[in-house]
Amino acid sequence: MKHALRLFMIVQLCCFFGFCTQDLFAQQLRVSGIVTDAMKNPVPGVNVLVNETTNGTSTDAEGKFTLQVSSLNVKLVFSSIGYERQLVELKGNSTIELQMLEASAVLNEAVVVGYGTQKKANLTGATEQIGSEILENRPVTRISQALQGAVGNLNITTGTGGGAPNATQSINIRGYTGLGTSGSPLIVIDGIQGGELNSINPSDIESITVLKDAASSAIYGSSAPYGVILVNTKQGKKGKGASITYNNNLSWAQPINLPKMVNSLDFANLYNEAFKNAGRAPAFDDQTIQRIKDYQSGKITDETIVNPAAGTNGWQTWASSNSNNDWFKIYFKDFAFSQQHNVGITGGSEKSTYYVGGGYNYRGGMYNYGTDTYKRFNIRANITSDLTRWLGFSFRSSASRQLYDTPNLYGSKTGGGNEAYMHQIARKYPTVALFNPDGNYSSTSDVLLHTQGGRNNTVTDQVMLTGEFNVKFTKDWTATANYTLDGSFYDSRSHQKTLYEFLPDGSKAVIGGTSPSSFSRANERSFHHIVNAFTTYEKQLGGHYLKLLGGYVRDLTEFQSYSASNSLLYSDNIPSLNTSYGTSPTIGDNIRKLASEGFFGRINYNFKEKYLLEINGRYDGTSRFLQDVRWKFYPGISAGWNIDREGFFEPLAKTISAFKIRASYGSLGDQYFLDASGANWYPFYPSLSITKPTSTSWLFGSGQEAAVNYPTMVNPNLTWVTTTSTNIGTDISLLNNRLTTSFDWYVRKANDFAGPSQALPAILGASPPTANNAAIQTSGFELSLAWNDHIGDVRYGLRGVLSNYSGKVVKYLNPSGTLSTYYEGQKMGEIWGYQSLGLFQSTQQVAESPSQTFLSSAAWTPGDVQYADLNGDGKIDAGNSTLANPGDRKVIGNSTPKYSYSFTGDIAWKGFDLQIFLQGIAKREVFIGSNYFFGIVGDEWQSSVFTVHQDRWTPETPEGYYPKFYMSSQNSKNTQTQTRYLQNAAYLRIKNLQLGYSLPSQVMKAIRLQKIRFYVSAENLATFTKLVKTLDPELSIGTGKIYPLQRTFSAGVNVTF
Repeated sequence: MKHALRLFMIVQLCCFFGFCTQDLFAQQLRVSGIVTDAMKNPVPGVNVLVNETTNGTSTDAEGKFTLQVSSLNVKLVFSSIGYERQLVELKGNSTIELQMLEASAVLNEAVVVGYGTQKKANLTGATEQIGSEILENRPVTRISQALQGAVGNLNITTGTGGGAPNATQSINIRGYTGLGTSGSPLIVIDGIQGGELNSINPSDIESITVLKDAASSAIYGSSAPYGVILVNTKQGKKGKGASITYNNNLSWAQPINLPKMVNSLDFANLYNEAFKNAGRAPAFDDQTIQRIKDYQSGKITDETIVNPAAGTNGWQTWASSNSNNDWFKIYFKDFAFSQQHNVGITGGSEKSTYYVGGGYNYRGGMYNYGTDTYKRFNIRANITSDLTRWLGFSFRSSASRQLYDTPNLYGSKTGGGNEAYMHQIARKYPTVALFNPDGNYSSTSDVLLHTQGGRNNTVTDQVMLTGEFNVKFTKDWTATANYTLDGSFYDSRSHQKTLYEFLPDGSKAVIGGTSPSSFSRANERSFHHIVNAFTTYEKQLGGHYLKLLGGYVRDLTEFQSYSASNSLLYSDNIPSLNTSYGTSPTIGDNIRKLASEGFFGRINYNFKEKYLLEINGRYDGTSRFLQDVRWKFYPGISAGWNIDREGFFEPLAKTISAFKIRASYGSLGDQYFLDASGANWYPFYPSLSITKPTSTSWLFGSGQEAAVNYPTMVNPNLTWVTTTSTNIGTDISLLNNRLTTSFDWYVRKANDFAGPSQALPAILGASPPTANNAAIQTSGFELSLAWNDHIGDVRYGLRGVLSNYSGKVVKYLNPSGTLSTYYEGQKMGEIWGYQSLGLFQSTQQVAESPSQTFLSSAAWTPGDVQYADLNGDGKIDAGNSTLANPGDRKVIGNSTPKYSYSFTGDIAWKGFDLQIFLQGIAKREVFIGSNYFFGIVGDEWQSSVFTVHQDRWTPETPEGYYPKFYMSSQNSKNTQTQTRYLQNAAYLRIKNLQLGYSLPSQVMKAIRLQKIRFYVSAENLATFTKLVKTLDPELSIGTGKIYPLQRTFSAGVNVTF
């Protein structure tokens, strides 16, 4: 109460004093205030000026300022590097509390580019830089997951791994890079080529820059034919005391887009219907159907019965058991727990800096039986030191260990993997028992296989060490030399146990597919040696700016691997190759080396930052090609015009803050096209396949002999693929940088791509070698639009990104125009198929339609698909499957994603912040011919019945979506690639929604901390799509049998000490 009274008296006295002396100070008044950032932290060094005068001051270390003004109605201008310039009218107030807004388009900020940095305003290539905020506080395992949708035409694709704990994503910039391929960009970490992006701890990252066009990437030459991702990790700052940060994320995930199985009675009826349509006896007899009904009604509790056949000793299963299981619900958890913890320590003295970071990431998988888990440990240290006035040294090191542990699922049944796992679930009848009447798991349920059948364990270690010297000859001339050792180590162990089930009489029998026991091990080791040496000269002469860069790089990769497996273990308790006694072990190894080196240079010039020019060049050589075709030079040039710097633009300056147009052209060499189907580091050597004595391929008398087959043919002239790129773009900032936009249009052409050679005479007995005789062109655009502003204490920002690309074949040797391979003019992603007119509804309609016997010689009946006779020849067929005669097929769609888009919105108010991130694709078609879509695929052991498949044609439901089902090969006549079942895979997904609160600076001072932020987050919150519910539109789809993505809810805290 005393403090409140004292405060009240002080306020009253101040008001009285101000009132009595207003005339005295009419000509010289004092304004004071505090300037903070979005997190309510004080911002020192902010310039405060009375508008259109030289009267000003700057904020102190606590963000406070005091300024003498002539009137309390003047306007003050607040400006600081990294923040937007703000104009504030006093409106009679003598105290101000202002929140500075981070400038999303601050043109003076430095952007990381190849071998250096440049001012954003002076960039002429297609580059885009994003900060660490994109990666922060999201429950993602890998950086690539957080990058999805953040940068235009940075395409992130998830394969069959889907949402598995160890799933990886493929990364591509600007679409197709070859025939049916989308190569990955070069990853550069702190200036060093190589390294694994997804092994980096996201908390260690300061910024990421994406180089998209050839002119920007040319400095990296043949290492970067598909673009570059530059990762800049956190560094210490000179003269700044130690600062410690800690952040965590605790999350709970639930699977999305899991198929829902029908109940067992509906399953039995649909299967019997499909068997009947195929002219086969019912799969489920009347007695089994009655037991199914009794089990569902509760009259019986056993899921199956003893096989009543004489002389048998087993349990009924598949179409003879009576359970009612949805196997997707059984095999997958409702929720899985994951957690992340990261610590960073940064600081520096007057001559040195340091940053040390460590992280732990645990991801719990969705398997309900036989858990799957992923763990990653990270450590990084970045240290710099000024050894002398002219010599500096830095040492950067990072290490990570990734552990993946999963059941050895279906290894001997289907070859293992996530796709096999999902297929085994989908094809399992809901009538199959989980438990036999004796209380043990049934063998057909495969639960024993999951929990006791053995484990797969992989360990991946990665180490990157860089030592670097920096020499400063003069203030304008510097040189840098570094050496990097990038090591990767992989070890995999797979153990399959022999399992037994208890039979009705109490005896045990081996479960099919689990015998004999086996153990396999694989090991890979890769060392990447990188040497960089370059020098930079930078000079400003009046309005002329010149920067020269020249350097040399050498790269050597050494790879070794071995694998071995054997069957029949003495004991499953000691799984090892040494404890196996199988007589047919499998052993293999691989040793290879790849070397490259290059000379590079770059010239940057601008005149008064109006007219910008950049010239790049790279002369590259690789051991992959013979000496005569080993070396090649690749140039790049780009130019820009900052129109806003022109005098005639001044009348528009208040509206248009910046306006730049730019263009670039460049070429790059591609040697990685040879690795599309596996490593091919020696294409100029003929390969000799070997027939081992254990093979049955060759028999001589009564024995088998080792043999070496004839060599393959090689092309001694095989050389680089040359990729050329043209880019035109513009960057515009309006309304004091509150509205920013960027647009790029590009064309990229891969010349001399690998294609088939001219056919050779059959008598030669060998296939022709690969030749540089194909070409592909990719074109597209990127558009981004952002708005950042504030209304009083409320700061908000909006950002939208739209991009698109398409590819076409320009050149390919296909004289007959066969549709089963590439042809000139083909658009990548084309889907050829039949035009369907609907489903036949009567026998008369079938009789009056063109013949469809080409597709199936079986009788066509109501419920079958009716196809259009496009060429009018009275029959439905594929013609010669050529461009000249495609029969009744045509291009019905395209699987290339069209118009990828994202939207980011954020708002902050007095410590509270809310962000939302939306991402999607506007147009994409896919055709899925698997049981995940059609359900019944003609084979009772490979088919599935989900709830969506109940919407089918029957005489009682002629409006059904799916056709008549046949449990025989004639079912394929209705599952031809066609328009009726072509799927629209466009979607919009709420990718992330996050709410946070940062404690105010006053509280931080009281508890002696710099920052505390609490947050909650949701990932994959909702999806809007027309795609069938059993499939996820974000994934690569394929057969649809993909480990499901998850909806994730998380919470965490960020603390800075």
